[in-house]
Parts: sequence; structure tokens; C-alpha cells
Amino acid sequence: MRCKFNPARRSFHRLVAASALTPLGITDASADESDSWHLDIAREAKLVATDEPLRVLIPVGSGANVNAALNQFKHLSGVSCEVTEVPVDDINVEMILRNSTDTEPFDVALPATFGIPDLVEAQAIYPLDEFANRFEPASFSTGQLYRKGDFYQDRLYGYQTDGDAYMLFYNKQMLEDPGEQKAFESSYGRPLQVATTWRELDEMMAFFHRPEQDQFGGCLFRNSGYLAWEWWARAHAKGIYPVADDLTPNIDSEAGIAALQELIAASSYQTPAARQNGLFENWEDFSKGNVFCNIGWGGTQKHLMTQSQMRNNLVHTALPGIEKAGAPTSMGYFNWGWNYTVSSQSPRKQLSYLFALFCVSPVISTLAVREGDGYFDPFHQSHYTDPEIVKVYGRSFLDAHQKSMQVSIPDFYLRGQGKYMDALRQQLVLALEGETTPEDALKTCAKQWNHITRKLGRGTQQTQWQSLKESYPASIKSIL
Repeated sequence: MRCKFNPARRSFHRLVAASALTPLGITDASADESDSWHLDIAREAKLVATDEPLRVLIPVGSGANVNAALNQFKHLSGVSCEVTEVPVDDINVEMILRNSTDTEPFDVALPATFGIPDLVEAQAIYPLDEFANRFEPASFSTGQLYRKGDFYQDRLYGYQTDGDAYMLFYNKQMLEDPGEQKAFESSYGRPLQVATTWRELDEMMAFFHRPEQDQFGGCLFRNSGYLAWEWWARAHAKGIYPVADDLTPNIDSEAGIAALQELIAASSYQTPAARQNGLFENWEDFSKGNVFCNIGWGGTQKHLMTQSQMRNNLVHTALPGIEKAGAPTSMGYFNWGWNYTVSSQSPRKQLSYLFALFCVSPVISTLAVREGDGYFDPFHQSHYTDPEIVKVYGRSFLDAHQKSMQVSIPDFYLRGQGKYMDALRQQLVLALEGETTPEDALKTCAKQWNHITRKLGRGTQQTQWQSLKESYPASIKSIL
């Protein structure tokens, strides 16, 4: 049971709310009493504050978001923070190293969400249930669109602060061109409109792929680091979970193999740079305006909003859903994200927790998500109506993003997530490059997954998988 704060405290904070909120630029609607509990948290932090600043590890690129929150934390609680930036791909490993060596410790860190199980097993982060029972407002989960990655083995270890739902981006000019619409319907016998299945998307990419005219069907990621995400979404859309209840892999099933075959076939309709493009190169590739579609996150949209040729030339949707029994559905895929966590070695765990909770409150997180130069994307219901956030992202994106967040399947939040996904990536790349067949690639990967599961402990993995499986959106679970 989550506690509620003393009514006397609430009364006090109603008196100071106007002065505290006005400098933040929060609208009256956002400053509703039910949303102003960050003031209570700041007061609690002030009671246990020390002269020493909190030490915070953050991924490079999120400084603008975090600073927006910590500046208000210092203003309201008097507690300052000392921030260290770590490369995006290194922060989870850095947390484990700092926990296990004499390297300078930290109090709070923002790891990638998918790494929380391994951080727990490495005893690098502290369980937050005790503090949540004392300080988390009873209404905390109201408006939170994605919390699946906050928990491991049914215990709370972090607070999601970034809504990284994978989405589709379409070139609006191409999609809505009357001549293209007529030609497409003549060729495929259906209207040219946003895809509800991967098959439909593949057909549209093939239709628009005209390299001799310097026009391409897509620039979907094909590099080794990002390739697995598309296969993961395609495989789920085939109607399978990645593993059975006993952790036996489903990846080498007929559906999994078909998903890989289709991904490889669709690779013929991507830009020449798609196989090498990293995150930022992908954005630049699509920004040229000669590509029909792309796949990405809120960061993709923030970049495109700065490009005059693309800013108003976009249509956004969730990923294609499950095509089964003639009833395709939309699907999101939450495959990244950042979480506020507390170090198991921190001597100020309560203060660190209060800082984390403060940062994800509706009012303060709105300030963070407003920062166009930062990584954080909307993750709370209130973010989608904030005028400043609408300016940063645009209405079309926010509408599709909100829907994607509500129907997002989770990443593979099991211990050894990196080992499982690295094995998958390696085999997908071999199949993509023609060094092995899709069947052999996934059968090899399945054997590797079985080995990883045996080594880590099948019973523990099964328990976590059952919990994770239950967290899938109801609309997806009812079909899988």
C-alpha cells in the first residue's frame, strides 16, 4: 500500500505552490494539487540533506533533461548534485565497475532500462520498495504509461524517465501523392495508406524504392547493434513470444524464421548507408527527404523537427501489429529508455531515492521532457498536453507516440539480457550477409540461448519470464 502524505503538509504546500510553480512555466492545469507532490518530496529531502552533493551518473546526451530537474531539486530542497556523464553504451557497465572496485562511487544513476536485471544480479543497485511504501504518493502510477522495466523479480529498482517506444515515420509527401496512390492501388489492389502489417510495409518500401532516381523505400537500421530490434518486433507480429513458459526458445520456430526471411528481403529496399548507419547517421539519412519510411524514437522526431524539409512532412504510427485471424493490431516496442536508480553502495540511500522520485513527478518530469536537446521522451499522460512539449515534438508524433506507449511490448528484461541479445544479433548479421541461412542462424541462436539459460539458472529465469509475460499489453496477450 502506497502511503499518502499528511494533510497538514498538503495544506502548507498549497500555499507555496503558486510561487514554486510560476517560475517553472507550468500551466495551471499541470499544477493541479494531485500533481504537485514534488513539493512534499523536496521537503522530505530537506529533512535528510547533507552538505555533500549527491553524485549522479548520467548517459551523455541527457544533461539538459537531468539539469532541468536537479536545478529545481536544489531550489526546493537545498540539495545540490554533482553530475558525471558516461557514454551511452557504457553506463551500465560503468555502474557495475564502480560498485565492485575502488573507483569513485555514485548515489544515483540512469542506466538503460533493459540492463536493470543484470545490475540487480551484480548488486549494483538498491531495491526501492521500502522507500516507495513510505514516500511514493498513492496516485503515483496514475498517468504513468510504462513501468514494466522498473521491476525485477517483482521488486522495484528504478523509475522510468524516458518513453522510448519504437515507431514508424513516413514521408508524408510520398504517402499522400495522388499519382503514387493511383499507381500503388493499381499494382497492389489496395489503397496506399499507413501499414497495419509488416507485409504491407514491405510492399510499400518495394514500391517506392527507385535507386536510379535517388529515391529509396526505407532507411531502417541494418547495423549489428540495432538490427535485432526490428526482428524482435516482426517475430512478435508473427504471433510468438521469444520463449515458451519453460524458457525453451521460440526464435527458431517457423514464425521466427519467416520474420528473418522477410527482414532480409526488405533489406533490398533500404538506402545504401542503412547497413552502416548508427543512430545519428540514420537521422541524417532520412532527413534528405528522398526516403519513404524510417523507424525510430522521440530523438528521431526531435532531430527531424529541426529540419525544414521534414518538419511538416511526416506521418507517424505505431509499429505494425499481430496479423492473426484477420485482425491486425498496432504494437509498440519499448526497447531502450533510462531509469533513475539508487546505488547499493550509496551512504545516502533515502536522499537518493527522494531525488529519483522527485525527478519523475508530473511537474518536474514535464520540465525535463521539454528540453529539445536531451534524450528524454514523454512517459506520463500529462506530457502530451503540455504546450511546450507539443512545440518540441509536434501533435502528429505525440498522438502516435502515446498510442505506442500504451501498447508497447517490453524488451527481454531477464538476467543476461545482453548475452541473449548479443547471440541473436550475431546470428542475424550472419544471415543478413548470406554467410548462413535464416534457419541455421536461428537454430544456432536457440542452442546458445539454451546454454545461457542453463548457466544462469532456469528456475530463476522462468519466474522472471512469467512476470514479464504478464506485463504484455492485454490487446497483445489476447492474440499471442
